[in-house]
Formats: sequence, structure tokens, C-alpha cells
Amino acid sequence: MNAPLRPPRPCAPFAGRAEETRDLREFLAAETGPDPRVLLLHGPAGVGKSALAAHVVAPSAPGAKAPAPVCWMPAGADPPDPTAILLRVLGQLEADWHELALPGGGADAAVGSLTVRQACRRHFAARRALVVFDDVPSPGVAEALLAAFAQTRATVVLTARTAFALPHPRMRRHEVRPLDVHDCAVLAWRAGRRLPAGAEAESLLRLTGGLPFLIRLAGPLLEAGGREAGETLAEWERTFPTDAAGRAIALTRLAIDGLSDSCRAALERLLLYGTVPFGMRTAAELLGLGGPGHLDELGEAGLLTRAHDDRWSLASARLSEEEEAARLTPPTPYSSSRFFRSVRDDLLEVLDGEAADATCDSVLRATDEYLDMVLRLAAAREEVTGPLARLLAMRCDAYRLAVLRRSLPDGRADLRAAFAEGVRDPECAPPLPFRQNTAGVRRAVAAYASGDLRDALRALGPEPSPDPGPRALTDTLRGRILRDQGWVTEAEAAFTDAAARYHEGQQVRPGAWTSLHHAGLLLLTGRPDTARTFTEQALAVFRRTGDERGQAWCTTTLGRVHLATGHLEDALVDLTAAKAMHVVNGDFRGQAWSRYHLALAEADRSADEEATGELTAALELFEFLTDRFGAAWAMHQIALLERDSEQARKLLREAARVFRDIGCPHGLAWTELALGAHPAISPYPALGRQHKAAHVERARSLFSRLGDKSGELWARYCLRLFEGDDAGVDDTLGELSTGRFTTSGEAGRILEHRRNKRPFPYRRDGVPRRARDTVWSERAFGPPVECRVRLTLLDGSPTRILLRVEAAGGHPWAGDGGRPVWLRAVGTPLTPADIEPAMSLVRPSPHATHGAEFTIVAHRAGLHRLRFTIADEQTGSVLQQVETEFDLPDTSAPHLVTAPHPEHARGA
Repeated sequence: MNAPLRPPRPCAPFAGRAEETRDLREFLAAETGPDPRVLLLHGPAGVGKSALAAHVVAPSAPGAKAPAPVCWMPAGADPPDPTAILLRVLGQLEADWHELALPGGGADAAVGSLTVRQACRRHFAARRALVVFDDVPSPGVAEALLAAFAQTRATVVLTARTAFALPHPRMRRHEVRPLDVHDCAVLAWRAGRRLPAGAEAESLLRLTGGLPFLIRLAGPLLEAGGREAGETLAEWERTFPTDAAGRAIALTRLAIDGLSDSCRAALERLLLYGTVPFGMRTAAELLGLGGPGHLDELGEAGLLTRAHDDRWSLASARLSEEEEAARLTPPTPYSSSRFFRSVRDDLLEVLDGEAADATCDSVLRATDEYLDMVLRLAAAREEVTGPLARLLAMRCDAYRLAVLRRSLPDGRADLRAAFAEGVRDPECAPPLPFRQNTAGVRRAVAAYASGDLRDALRALGPEPSPDPGPRALTDTLRGRILRDQGWVTEAEAAFTDAAARYHEGQQVRPGAWTSLHHAGLLLLTGRPDTARTFTEQALAVFRRTGDERGQAWCTTTLGRVHLATGHLEDALVDLTAAKAMHVVNGDFRGQAWSRYHLALAEADRSADEEATGELTAALELFEFLTDRFGAAWAMHQIALLERDSEQARKLLREAARVFRDIGCPHGLAWTELALGAHPAISPYPALGRQHKAAHVERARSLFSRLGDKSGELWARYCLRLFEGDDAGVDDTLGELSTGRFTTSGEAGRILEHRRNKRPFPYRRDGVPRRARDTVWSERAFGPPVECRVRLTLLDGSPTRILLRVEAAGGHPWAGDGGRPVWLRAVGTPLTPADIEPAMSLVRPSPHATHGAEFTIVAHRAGLHRLRFTIADEQTGSVLQQVETEFDLPDTSAPHLVTAPHPEHARGA
């Protein structure tokens, strides 16, 4: 997910140090023993320690034995936090974090230093890596960092201004000295100036002290102060202060005075950043349209340097200290606050899913930059903490979340609350305000996470929120609860209302989560094709916004779609991939449900041992999460595979108790049916008939209450078996096999085996397993809310057809409110003819202006046929196809003979 933060690109104007670079590379390339090899580069500010370190650890360095990962980590934050620095190193190297209590795993407390040090030792004991800590401020910080690498295979490079006396047996201290007179002249020439020689080069050395940073600042002395003006470097030297600090101030002032007025104003704005690295997006926001040009001018003046990939920073840590001497006006607090508010708005736009693709890409690449803002700038912390926590939670970026959590002051309950809200529910874009009318929502979220469906529904209450933001969230949550309980009609209405409100509020990413949850309902009600469409549409949004968690859950749902349609191999591939994605993301709930459905796929191919193993692992995860709903279903499915009748009965009774306690009539109905009719528990229908019939009758009553016609018929089938009513059994199977139900095929095969007086090959299940994954409600399968394609032949010549897509009332695309939905209409001639354009975008609307006009040029007279395919513009999923035909007489005047008519249609 995160590439290691590479060292700065080796500085282009770099001179000298060839011998020491070669020597240091050989030291780092030597084999490490039981302890890490440590190199300390020390020297005064501006002497070139970071540039030398970048050259020494460059991946293309000759003589390197094996390409070890290089992680470059700035360590000069104020105040320094070694634990946060180590967390960022582990995150950049994608270390396993599951043994840490990171916020992404559900913990809200800050991660302890000892835990992080132990995690570092475990990681680097097994893996080689080269880690550079740049600008270490003190011996205490250096010791805390090195303690995390004891007895590991890592190589560590430190840069610092002083030579720390550290008790490390394999540490080499190397003093980085100023450049000599020859290298000073070469560096000035390589920096784009002329090549000083003789006395002029010696004056340059005395002016700058041989410090590369000051040599780059001294450019104006080699141009404006050159021979053309009748002055020499020696004359400049006589006018400059004699002390080193004073000369640094004078050179900085000289470089700033040489800037254009607009570039000087740009530098004033950049001063609010200090030495925090920034990217082009931040530069454009701060500096306006002329930002790139100002960066080039500041770089040529030596005031700006390339920090990390695509990031810049002010060249000297002293620059902000010298701003008064350089007569710069610091930015006003208002301009700073306005900038950080714009950053917050960008984050929220991505979280909403409304941002353009380019904006999403740039924001997602800038997470380190935003984190540095919050860590170092108090004004940024006020505006950015909550949205950044939500973005990192969405990205499953647990290490950066832990760093952000550590940065929050103890006395700022508001910031900690914003952080906790973002970590707790990354599906919702804006954090819920802490008001009295959202307390019930919070209780409902907590109850639902624990699997207590009854309490969750009770906490939501019967009255919807008047605020459209929380209303959409509560409608989605209500739909999920009702779906899990088995009330599919009510759940469908809740999901439809939530989708409409998110659409009106232009919150695309939260709406995508609603679509994904709705897809689960569609699977439950036996509509896998529509579930696939909803899931693919959500997946397109999650990919665009970088929602790693959402992408993993979409993969799980697509695996379930394959399972529902009987494509077992595809289901196994998708669910295995989803399980791995959830592991990487640290999403324990996602792991549990992926394992659960993977077990069902294994069971369908009679791999009982593998299925039991996956279900047992899922049960352990559900118990770890205290998710009683998931645990009850895992126990139910384990019981169906259990060969020991007593153990199976025990598991089913416990599952029934939990389903009853949490208020899940759907799960309770199927568990009661299994207690009465599962072959492992009651292999002989005639034995214990009364007791078993009581269980089945309770199941039938629950199915009837839910309106689940399929479950009710399967319960009736079991009762008829107990009664020995062969005619009643056949009648029930005949009704089940009519094609209305997802298990019609299984019912038909059972009926066929009975008629041929052959035993049915299901040895485990008295009722097909996948019947449990379906609630067939006649109310839910009423007249569908349609989206139709209208074709209109236009008057005149050449032949033109207007295509419109019209959504009926109640369809999520009906109405003009909210963000427009775009569909792709592709015209295909089925007879010799051309159609222009071949593809056009249309918007669901009754208005002709939102349709697409196609021109048909026929190559012959006679009957012609056209096909129009309507697909989702983002995912490419085909939603509907219509065909039309018209007759072109020899008179060449197009004349409609048969009206356009649909030949094949799948409801959009």
C-alpha cells in the first residue's frame, strides 16, 4: 500500500566527497553481525550531511551487494517523538501490524513505545533494510531509535549536527567537513553560476565557510556582484559581517533581495510551512497559478530544495528565524486558516466521492504531507485532524493512524473525539456531530457491531432524523439491521431512501457503501445479477477514492455473487483474494465474513474438512469481535457439517439461543428447522416425531411472520415428511420447483428422485444449504421499479433516432436532484449500415436534451436492424439492450414500418 519513503534525489549541484562516499558505501555494504551496522554523519548545519547520505544510500550505488529496501525518515520534528518516527518506518516498509493495538484494529489509545520497539526488532530481525534517520536532534532520540534495532539485520544511518557518544559496538562516526576551495568553485559552477578561480574562489570559500548551502545562496555574488559591476568577491567580503551567523543572515537577505516581487510574496506564504516538505498541490493552493514558476526561481536562488519525491522544502532551517532580518512579512493568521480549511475541504470532497479523478489521486498521494501538517502546525491540527483520520481509516493505513493519534494533546478532547469518530466508522464521509439527536445513532452503531440487532433497532427509534445527513446514515443502518433480521421489504425501502438522500446530497462514496449493503440484500432475495451491478458500481467509486476497505468488501460480495450463481471456482478465487485483502487491511470483520462464505463454497464442493476449518476460524474472529450475529451463523453452519449428532445438536441449540437473544428471526427460523429436520440430528423421520415437529412448526411460524414463502414451503416439506404424507411432500416440492425460488432447481431434483424411487444424493442436508441464504417474499418481489429505454424516430432525412433513458418514480435515478448519473449508449448496426456516433453518453431523464441522437446511413434499401446497448459509464456493466428495425424503400426516403421495440431487456 505504501512504498518506502525514498531518499531525496541526489542533489544535482554536488561536488567533491568522492573518496568518503566510496569509503562509506563499503562500510554499509559489509555483512552485519548480530547487531545492526550504524553510521553517524555529523557536522554543522548546511554542510551537506543529508546530500552525502542520499549519495551513499542511492539504490544505483556501485558495489551494492543486494538491493535492500531503503527507508528515509526525517527525524527533526519539534517536539521529537521517537515512537512516532519508528511507527512511520514500519508503515513505509509495510510491516505486519496485527500484534500491535493500532487504531485501525479497533483500539483508540496511543500505542506504547515498548510495543513499537519490539515490533521493530521482530521485523528487522527477519528482513534486511537500510533506514536513514535525517537530522536527529539529540543523543536521547538517537538512543531511542537505535534501541529498536538491537540484534537485527538492519543498517542504520543517522545525520546530526553533533557527534553523539552512543554506546553502540558497531557504530562509525564520520565528520562531514566543509568543502575546500576547489570543490567550492566546482559547486558554484555546477549550481549554474560561473566558475570562480584564484583569489575569487578563495574569497568565496571565506564568505561561505565551505558550506554547500551558503555556496548556493551566494549566487548573486557571482552575477550581480561580478566584474561587470566593477566589484569583486573580495570587495563583497569586506562589507559582510565577520561572524559565521551574520554572514549566513547576509547571504540569505541577498538571495531574497534578488527575487522578483511576486516571488518574494510567494516566499512569504511558504514561511507558514517552515521546513515541512510540501507537494505541488499545496504549492498551487498557496502560491496560485504562478506556483511552478516561483518554485523554479526560489530553487535557482538556493532558497528551496527538493526534499522527497515530488516534495519541496525551504532550504534552511534558519530561514524562518531570519525572516525579520530579511524583512519578510509573515502570513496573516487568516490566510493560514483559510489554506488549512481548503485542505480540509479537499479531504472531505474525496471522502464524499465527489472529487475528480485527478483530485483523488493527488490527495491520496499527499497523505504524508497532510500528516506532517498536523504533526508540526497547530493551525492545521484544528482543521485537518478529523478528516485525515477518516481518510487514513478508509485507506486502512494503521501506522499513520497511530502516529496521528500520538500527536493529539491530552487536553484536547474535541480532537480526540474527531479522531475516534473517523476510526470507528470510515464508511460515512463527514463525522457525526456530537449532538443529543445523534446519541441514539451511536448506540445503534455499537449495538449492531456487537450483533445485537434488537437493541440496535431500538436505539435508532421509530422517528427518522430531520437532518438529511444523519437520516441517510440511519436509513442505511436500519436497512442493514432489517436485512439481517429477515425483513427484506422494509430493508429494501430503507436502502432505497438512503441512496436517494446520498444522491441528493452528492455524497457518492457513502452512497456506494449503501449500494454495497443493498447488494447483500439483493443476494438474500435471490437477485444476484442486480447485486453484481450494484457491487461493481460501488467498486468503481472505491477504486477512484482509494477506499481499500471498500474494495476488499466488494471482492467479498462478488465472491458471494459467484457462489449464488453456482460458479464455485470463481467464488473460491474471489473469496480467497478478499480474505487476503482484509488481512492486509487489518479488517477482522471482513476476514471473518470472507472465511464464512469461503467455507460455504468449500462445502458446496464437498470439501468438508476445509469448510470446517474456515468456519472455525471465522467463529474465533466473531468471538474476538464480540459479534454474536456472526458467531451464531458460524455455529449454525458448523453444525450442518458436524457428523456427531450430539455435538451438532449442542451447536444448533446455542445458535438458536443467540438468535433469539439478539432478535434475528431469520436465523432462528432456519436453526429451529435444522433442529427438527437436519439428518445428522434426526436421521429417521419417524423417531421423535412430535418433538421434531415442534421445532419445525416454530420455524414455519417464523417464516410466515417474515413473509418468507420459500422458507415456509421448506418447513411444510419437512412436516409432510414427518407425517408420511407422500402426496403432500410431492405437492410442496412441486410448488417449490416452479422457478420462482432460488432453490427451485434443488427442489425439482428431489422431486425427480422421489418419483423415480431413488434416494436423493444430499447426505447432509434435509433442506438445500443455500435455501438458508434466501428470503423469498412476495411483497419484495412486487412490480419492479423500472428504468426504460425510449427510442423515437425523428422527422427528416437522413434517418435519425433519439434514445432516452426514463426512470420510473421510486427509482434512484428518478428526478433531477443531486449528482447526475451518466450511462453509455452504444449503437450497433446488425445490417449493412453505419451509425454515428458509435457511442454517446445519456442521462436518465424524460427530457430530450439529456438523450442521445444517432444518425443512420444505410448501405442498401430494405429492412434494417439496430441494437442499442446501455451500460454504466463508470464500470461498463451492461444494464439493458434494445433492438429496433425499420424499412428503407427504394425511394431512399426512410420510412418507419415497425415501431422500435425491445427484444431483450434486463432492468437497469
